[in-house]
Amino acid sequence: MSRWLFMLLSTIITGCSVTAAMHEIPRSDSQYYVSCPPHVFYCYRKSELICHSGYRVLTVASWEDKPEMIIECN
Repeated sequence: MSRWLFMLLSTIITGCSVTAAMHEIPRSDSQYYVSCPPHVFYCYRKSELICHSGYRVLTVASWEDKPEMIIECN
């Protein structure tokens, strides 16, 4: 019984401690990677500062501690 409990706890701890990454996509010169902790709202504000004439969101990864997005300027 204790062996199964140990395996269950170590699986849960390992699964919760693994971090995921965004999928790598080829980017052009008008595309930018935006990282903006602590909230995804700041990613959109930062994107407005980077692209003055507007932008298009290509990917969004809203992790709790470190949201990320890739944008393309118009």
